[in-house]
Amino acid sequence: MKKILFFRPMYYMGGTEIAILSLIKNLKGYDIYIGYTDDTSSVDLLNQYSGYAKVSKLSEIEDIEYDSLIICTPYKSVWDMITNIKRKNTYLWFHHFGDRGASIFHDERTYTQLDKIIVVSETVKNIMLRQKYGERIKDKIYVIYNILNVNEIINKSKIPIGLELSKTLNLVTVSRLCLEKGFKRILKLANALKDNNVDFKWFVIGGNYYKDVEGKIKDMFKDLDKYFVFYGFLDNPYNIIRQCDYLVLLSDNETWGLALTEAKILNVPCIVTDFEVAYEQIVDEKTGIIISRNERDNYQDKVDIILNKKEELKNNLNNFQFSNLTTLIRWKSIL
Repeated sequence: MKKILFFRPMYYMGGTEIAILSLIKNLKGYDIYIGYTDDTSSVDLLNQYSGYAKVSKLSEIEDIEYDSLIICTPYKSVWDMITNIKRKNTYLWFHHFGDRGASIFHDERTYTQLDKIIVVSETVKNIMLRQKYGERIKDKIYVIYNILNVNEIINKSKIPIGLELSKTLNLVTVSRLCLEKGFKRILKLANALKDNNVDFKWFVIGGNYYKDVEGKIKDMFKDLDKYFVFYGFLDNPYNIIRQCDYLVLLSDNETWGLALTEAKILNVPCIVTDFEVAYEQIVDEKTGIIISRNERDNYQDKVDIILNKKEELKNNLNNFQFSNLTTLIRWKSIL
């Protein structure tokens, strides 16, 4: 049985970690290992992984020879951590934007040893090809969309949960609490709704490993506490998403918005900013609403659209279907 090691120095409850969990749940016929180095990794998350993989500190599993090492972080600093790992193939599973997040490509010692660079959308591939390092890696890039466990999402969405809902507008954001996830824009949109006397509730699901950052984000909304509910990380966000009119993701950038696809599976349209991959996931005013990232935009002109379009957009999602088949075929062709 082929041995596969997924490595990330620290596992916390973010999009990359959720993508890993969804994938290993669906990879049958492989001997799967999860390796880490940082003791502050989420115990809850590691316990979830342990149902589908052998979970260990990297130092405890270095003597095993792996068929595939999948590096799940793009920083070149990770290279020293995996130098002693014996493996036949080395892959980078790339979920990050930005030059800092692509530092591995600036070090010939590292990028030349990568057999493939797996990215999660065509948009990410195109962005990477436009970078200075694009020519060096163009023949290694391989697009594989993320796995989603559709039946699990639907079943969890039906588990009862008591929510104090608005009769007018209910919004949900599933995101790490940090500025790059667009919380200043969320504040502006919330103020636009308030200024137009809209009765709304906004549920925020997610936290931050750095509690001081999480506290600062929450403090931004102290004058709007009658409208906002902050839950922190939840194992099941779907029974909240299902009851909302929109899922809102106003990030600076995304490689692929997992939460957007999850929402569409539950027939919930999305409000997103105009990062590039948004146009790969959302059709503006058909399956969601795309708004500007411009800091000067106060979103007052979006209020009527948000209120008047919600039923139409929800109906447009009735025929949305998601399949993992192509994704699994592409993963197995590599592994």
